Amino acid sequence: MDREEILKRAQSQSIGLDEREQQMLGVSFGFGAVLMALVALALAAAALLRGGAAYDYAAIVFAYLTGAQAHQYWKTRRRAALVSAAACAIVMAANLLLFLGGQYG
Repeated sequence: MDREEILKRAQSQSIGLDEREQQMLGVSFGFGAVLMALVALALAAAALLRGGAAYDYAAIVFAYLTGAQAHQYWKTRRRAALVSAAACAIVMAANLLLFLGGQYG
């Protein structure tokens, strides 16, 4: 593969962003995730203080973690990411079932 072909392939896979912009986009998603987790934690704490449950908020956070770990596995093929994604998916499903069971059971 010659230099021009490699350059064309890299440009076609970059969705119009250079390497710095791609890295900034990834960091932005990380900051968004932290903010989402903090808001979910605050809402869960408020629900618990009112005597309720926080299964719905836990399901939201674990849904994000499942997606993040699954994407990491997809990109890196690291077994630890796959195991983490599966564990997060189980916790997410359990929280969804507990939430729905409390709502409709």
